[in-house]
Amino acid sequence: MHRRDEKFPDNGFEAWGGYMQAKKAKLEEQFSAGIGKECKQSNLFNGISIYVNGFTIPSADELKELMAKYGGVYHVYQRSEDFIIASNLPDTKVKNMSLTKVVKPQWITDSINAQRVLDYKEYLLYRNSKSQARLNFKQIGNVDVLTKSKEKFDPYPIVHVENKISETTNDQECSNNKNISSEIHKKNEDIAKTAVDPNFISEFYNNSRLHHISQLGACFKQYVNDLRDNSNFSFITRSNIKKTILSLNNFSNKLTKTDFHNGKIIMHIDMDCFFVSVGLRKRPELRGKPVAVTHSKGGQRQSKRSGVDRITEFNLYKQKQVKKVSKAAGIPEEDIEIETRVDSISEEDSQFGSMSEIASCSYEARAKGISNGMFMGAALRLCPDLQTIPYDFEEYKEVAYTLYNTIAQYTLDIEAVSCDEMYVDCTELLDDLNVSVNDFATALREEIKSKTGCPCSTGFGGNRLQARLATKQAKPDGQFFLTSDIVDSFIFSVNLKDLPGVGRQTSHKLESLGHQTCGSLQSVSRNFLQKHLGNKTGLQLYDQCRGHDPNPLVYQTVRKSVSAEVNYGIRFENNVQCEDFLRQLSIEVQSRMQQFKVMGKCITLKLMIRAENAPVETAKFMGHGFCDVINKSTTLPTATNDVTTITKEVISICRKQNIDPKEMRGIGIQLTKLESINTKPVKRSIDKFFINKTSVKTEKTKLDFQKPENDTSVLTTPKKQNIISPKKQSPIIGKIKSPILKTKGRPPKSTKVPASTSQNLINKFLQGQPLFDEVSANKGIKREEYVIVKPKQEEIKQEGLLGLPWDKVRELLRAWFDSGQMPKLCDINLISAYMREMVINKNIHKLYILVNFMRRRIKEINDDIWYEVQEHVIEEVQNAMIAVYGKKLWIND
Repeated sequence: MHRRDEKFPDNGFEAWGGYMQAKKAKLEEQFSAGIGKECKQSNLFNGISIYVNGFTIPSADELKELMAKYGGVYHVYQRSEDFIIASNLPDTKVKNMSLTKVVKPQWITDSINAQRVLDYKEYLLYRNSKSQARLNFKQIGNVDVLTKSKEKFDPYPIVHVENKISETTNDQECSNNKNISSEIHKKNEDIAKTAVDPNFISEFYNNSRLHHISQLGACFKQYVNDLRDNSNFSFITRSNIKKTILSLNNFSNKLTKTDFHNGKIIMHIDMDCFFVSVGLRKRPELRGKPVAVTHSKGGQRQSKRSGVDRITEFNLYKQKQVKKVSKAAGIPEEDIEIETRVDSISEEDSQFGSMSEIASCSYEARAKGISNGMFMGAALRLCPDLQTIPYDFEEYKEVAYTLYNTIAQYTLDIEAVSCDEMYVDCTELLDDLNVSVNDFATALREEIKSKTGCPCSTGFGGNRLQARLATKQAKPDGQFFLTSDIVDSFIFSVNLKDLPGVGRQTSHKLESLGHQTCGSLQSVSRNFLQKHLGNKTGLQLYDQCRGHDPNPLVYQTVRKSVSAEVNYGIRFENNVQCEDFLRQLSIEVQSRMQQFKVMGKCITLKLMIRAENAPVETAKFMGHGFCDVINKSTTLPTATNDVTTITKEVISICRKQNIDPKEMRGIGIQLTKLESINTKPVKRSIDKFFINKTSVKTEKTKLDFQKPENDTSVLTTPKKQNIISPKKQSPIIGKIKSPILKTKGRPPKSTKVPASTSQNLINKFLQGQPLFDEVSANKGIKREEYVIVKPKQEEIKQEGLLGLPWDKVRELLRAWFDSGQMPKLCDINLISAYMREMVINKNIHKLYILVNFMRRRIKEINDDIWYEVQEHVIEEVQNAMIAVYGKKLWIND
C-alpha cells in the first residue's frame, strides 16, 4: 500500500485525487463561474494562469480581479504551468524552486496598459539562476559592494553586498569569503546602479528591508480598520477562552477592573525579540545563544575604498549631536560627552568595520551589551561569537496575522502599533467573560505561544502609558499588572528615558535641570516644565511622570501623509538626471496615493545635500553620509494625486534651490493634508446604534431598535429589560469638517432667550417635541433662513438650542437626565449641534464644563444606552475641535 493511503484513508474525494485536489478544483470552478463572468472585459490573458507568492503591489486580490477582467486564470494553489507573480522571495524559496517563470507584478499591469501581452522575460524577478534580486555595482578599489539604505534619513544607512550564492535573504551584506570574492572579481561587467538608472527605484524598494517593515506596519493598521468595518461585533469564541481560564484552577489573587485606574483595563502586548523569535523557529539549535537579525555575516574584513575618511565623517556626526544637546540643555559644548553608534566602528578593512545595522537581537545578545540598531562592527567587539540570521518577511507576516487574528476573535478594541505590537482595551471583554485579569493574561499568552511558537509579554494598566510601562517590566515572556494601588510607587522610580517621547535631547535637558526619574520630576510645577520644554512637551511630561495619560486608544487609523524617499545611490552629474529621477519618484508617490485612495494638498520636497566639510566618498558605499537637509513645501489650491501636477511642483521647488546636482545625496517627496477619494461610507458607532430595524444579540439579552410610525427618531425598548449595548467601532477622527452656519442677511445682535421661553423649551424637549419654532420665533429668524452646510454641501434645517445661553442648556441637560425617559435621536442631535457651535465660537472653557457635567451625570445613571449617547456627543465635539484647532479637547478621565 502506498504511504499516502496509510496516512490519508478514504475521505470521499478519491475521484478528484483527494481532498486538496477537490478543493483546488472547487476554487477554480468558483473563479470561472463567478468573478470571471461578472466583470470580464477582454481575453487579453487567455491561456495564462498566475499564482501570487507573497506581498505584491498590486495586491493578490487586485491581481485576481485583473486576471478575471482580462480573461486569465488566478490560482489560489500553485500549478506547474503558472507564472509566479512576486516582488520578493526569501532565499529558502529561491533555492528550492525554478525561477524561469517568476515575474514581477508589473508584467500584468504593463500588459493591460499596452493592450497586449508583453514578453514576460523582460519582467523576470531573477535573471540569474538561484540568485536573489539585487542591485549590481561596479568594482571600486578591490571589492564590489552592494548597498541600500533606510527610507528614513539616517546619516549612516545600511550597507549591503551582492552575494551570488548567499543563504540569506535579499540584498545581502558582504561576507567577503574567498568563493564570493573570486566570483565577484571575475565579473567586470557588474555595474554600480545609481539613481540615474531607469529601473533604480523599483529595485530599490523591492530590495529594501525597511520598506517591507514599514509596509507590514501599515498593513496591520489597515487590517484592524477592515476588521472593524466588516464586523458585527459578535465574538462567539469568547466562550472558548473562558473554558480555558476556568480550567486553570488558579487560586491566586484575582484582579478585576476595580483594581485599575478609573476602572479601565488597557493591555499592551508585544512579541519578544520578534524577528529573532520567528527566525529561531527554523533554527532551534541557536536557542539560548546570542543571535542577531541583520544582513551581515559578520567579522569579515573589507578592502578600504579610496577617498573614504570615516574619522572625519563620524566626528562631524558627533559634533552635530553635541550642538543639539548643548542647545537643548543649555550646557557648553566642551562639557558634553555623548555616546553614538559609530564609537566602536573601525575602518573598512578591520574585523570590526561592518556598518550593517542590527534589527533585532536575542536576550542572550542583550546581556552582552548589544542592542537593536547597533552596528555589527561594534556588536562583534562586545560579543565575538554573535550568531547572525537573515530576514524572512513572509514568516513575519504569517506570525503577525496569527497574533492579530488571535486577539480579534475576542475583541476589536485594538490599536495597532506595528506588526508585533498593539494596545487593547480589555474592559468590556473582561466584563463579559467575568474572569480575572491575571487568568486572562495567562491564557492569552499561552494561546499565542502555542499558535506562533514565539513568546510575548503583556502589560496591564489603567491607561496606555501604564500598560506600556508594565510591559517593559514584564519582559521577557511575562506579564505585569500596574494596579492603581502601586501606580504611584512604581512611577516614582521610572527613569525619564523610559517614557515614550523622551529622546536624547529632552533627556539631556531634564538631566541639566537635575531630574532623571519621574519621582524627581513630580517636585516641579507644570509651568516650570512648560517654560523649559515648551507647552506641549511640558504638559505631556507633567502628566506622564504621575502615570497619567489622557490620550484614548485610536482604533481607526487615518493616514496623515504619503511619501517616497531614497537616500542611497543618489549620484547625479547634471540637472537633467536629477529631474528625470524626480519624475520617477513622483510616479512612485502617485502609485502609493492610489493604493491608499487619497489625494493631497501640500507637497514637500526633501533634499539631502553633502555638507561642505564632509568627505565626497561616504563611509558607506553609495550612502548619503553627513548632509545638510532642506525641506521646502508648496500648498495647492485643491487636493490632487495627479502625477503631472506633483512632478511639476517638485521640479519647480528643486530648481529654486539652485543646488549643484553632484552634491545631492538624498531625495524625498511627501504629500500631506490628505483627502480620501474612497466613496465607501464610514460606519460610525452612533450610526450602528440608531440604524432602523437593527437587532443586536448578546449572551444575556436582545435589544431591538424599532422605528415608530409617527416618530422616526424615538427609540423603543422592552420594559424592565437589562439593556446591553453592542461594541462598536470608534470614529475616524479628523475626517469630518466643522459645520458652517449660513444666514440670509445680518443676524440679530441679541440672541438672549427669556427665562419663561427657556422653561418652555425644557418642557418641550422632555416631551420629544421639536424646539426650532419657539427659538427661531424669539430670534426673529424664519425656519428657511437658518441652515447647516455639511461636508457634502447638503443643506438641512437647523433645529437647535443655539439661542440658549450655556447655563440654560446645562439646566436642560439636567432635566433630561432626570426625566427617566430613553434618549431620542432628535434630542441628541440638538445637544451635539450646540456643543459644536461652542467650538466654532471658541467658547472652550464653558464647553469643557458642559462636557464634564454631561459625563458626570451619565456616569451616575450608569446605563449603556446613555453611554452611547455620551460617546456620540463627544465624538462630534472632538471632530469640531480638530477642524477648528487641529487637536482634541482634553477631557478628565
